[in-house]
Amino acid sequence: MDLRRYSAPARGSIAWKERFKERSAVEHVIGYLKEFFQLNNVRYRTGKRAKVHFDLVTMVYNGMKLASMRLEHKHSTTDLSVA
Repeated sequence: MDLRRYSAPARGSIAWKERFKERSAVEHVIGYLKEFFQLNNVRYRTGKRAKVHFDLVTMVYNGMKLASMRLEHKHSTTDLSVA
């Protein structure tokens, strides 16, 4: 049986659509990291240095997203109190 042809969950099912949403979200993040953090141009191909480099990049990305979400939440709550 060809697993690429007959996937689990079945293509077009609700479970498949949910899984595809998760995958596309992850692919967007990976594309962002490659473009803005030079993950395509890492000089350490294997080993501990490449892992440390990736960990630092993901830590910075998560910190940026957290700060962005906090600022957005702060602005949305202050907008409601002004109205």
